[in-house]
Amino acid sequence: MAERKSGFLGVTAALLALAFIAGFAIALASIGKSGVLYKFAIAWESTRALLYLANWAPAILLVASALAMESSEAVDGFSEAAYGVLAPALFLAAAISIFYLLVVPNLEERANRYESQSALFTDSLGLAEASLRTGALDAADRNLRACAAIDPLDERYVALNDRVQSAIVKEEAAKADAAARLALGQARETGEPWAAGNRFYLEALKARDEGRVFDAHYLAKRSYAIYSKRPEVKRLVDETWRALERLNPSAENVRAAALYGRKLEGYKRFQEGDYLEAFRIYSELAVENRDDDEVRTWLARSEEALATVAFFIEEDEQAFARSDERPFSMTVSGSGAWTMRLSASRAAISEEAVYFRDLVLTRTGTGPLSVSSPFARLHGNLLVLKAINRVDARVLGSPTYDSVTPAGGARQGEGNTLRLSFDQNDAATVLRLSGDPADIPLALLATGTDDAQRFGLEVEPLRAELASRAAYPFSVLMLALIGAGLGIRFKSTEKPGTAMKYLSAPILVALAIGPLRIVAGIASVAARAFATLVPGSMLLPAWLGFLGLCVAGSLILAARIAGAPR
Repeated sequence: MAERKSGFLGVTAALLALAFIAGFAIALASIGKSGVLYKFAIAWESTRALLYLANWAPAILLVASALAMESSEAVDGFSEAAYGVLAPALFLAAAISIFYLLVVPNLEERANRYESQSALFTDSLGLAEASLRTGALDAADRNLRACAAIDPLDERYVALNDRVQSAIVKEEAAKADAAARLALGQARETGEPWAAGNRFYLEALKARDEGRVFDAHYLAKRSYAIYSKRPEVKRLVDETWRALERLNPSAENVRAAALYGRKLEGYKRFQEGDYLEAFRIYSELAVENRDDDEVRTWLARSEEALATVAFFIEEDEQAFARSDERPFSMTVSGSGAWTMRLSASRAAISEEAVYFRDLVLTRTGTGPLSVSSPFARLHGNLLVLKAINRVDARVLGSPTYDSVTPAGGARQGEGNTLRLSFDQNDAATVLRLSGDPADIPLALLATGTDDAQRFGLEVEPLRAELASRAAYPFSVLMLALIGAGLGIRFKSTEKPGTAMKYLSAPILVALAIGPLRIVAGIASVAARAFATLVPGSMLLPAWLGFLGLCVAGSLILAARIAGAPR
């Protein structure tokens, strides 16, 4: 077979392998300047090497096609060679085009994600350090969470996080002491301890009369702890204790009574709509009572109810650890003369929701609204604006309203949730379309222009990128044809040696890269011109027709080159 004699596949495979090795070496040499974290080093270098290979593949195919034609035994000019030796070149051109269209965008996105996450880690670490020095512990903790979502094992993060968490614990303890002293002073002035203590006292009396001695003693002690100046409460404590002694309760029974009291308190909090406090109580009980069916049941119920007004920060951290993240902005207009704009410093997609950092939502026109929150989650069309730490049930972020607060009481989350006119799928689509057009998958690029226009994104860059990608297979095909013509045109009387062919091939590729980049720039300008001048649905038919003419012209040019007198 002619292909076997020309050595086309051998030269091409060798050049592709050499291109990957050279690309990896370039990436390895530049990783220090890139700022990529050690965690991402190997993956980033491999990804960059594949991208270099994809960029150099057209030049490789051009040179390999020319060398194949030069080494072929065809004697009747371009047409005979085109039917024989050129067949594998065209097959490889198709394979390279498929790789470029379907794989390269994912590689671009991955490389950009490694670089952006590394930069975000470094910037967030610096901001956290500065915030710690100024005593802004909430800001320090928030920036460290951004670091934790990227690389929680980095030594710099671990050391700084230990310092920040220690400072937060000390600050929380100081605030709690101050709040307790203030509350006690206010309560003494207003008489609130007497009222609260009396409520427990009356419940204790009822429990005693009903024969529930354990409950009576527990409630009486709660009453006495709140307000200790009532002798009747002290007498009830002593009376119920003596009753317990007559029952000769075991330590296990006493513990069970205390457990029951805490369960009861958690249940009351749940019924009052204070899901956060209910979750805190049942979380504490679950530490030592994991096998208790009631504790497990009400812990799950309080967690489920809490999810309607808040979300756990670990969900946010997992989303940002697994997903690319970038600034977010979308605008939606309604028929009721209103416009809503949602923006965030960063956003990440998970299977369950879209998560936001430093969210700002504004609505103008009918029903004006302005709200911001350091953390937010969009699940369905429900925007949750309050974040909770699952471990200690500490509130890490709550919304701040600059204008109208949504109607709703405690059971509705006190303004911690909003129903939007769009859902998480819309937000995810906007996020995917708002990045570098080169990172967007081909299918989304082909179908997403209507969504981009609907949500206030720029459409022209997307259309230009779509045209540019559509041109790639045609460009590779044209290079293969022209390479074949050049190979025949400069074919020597003697078949070149294998060693000379393999040694000259890399040099020829290096020489071809520069001119091909100029041609690619011209093609990009043409793609942008078509994207700007040709209306909507007519873009692809017009552009593909133009490219088809270019291929036909290249075929004629290659035949002319091959048949030109030497």
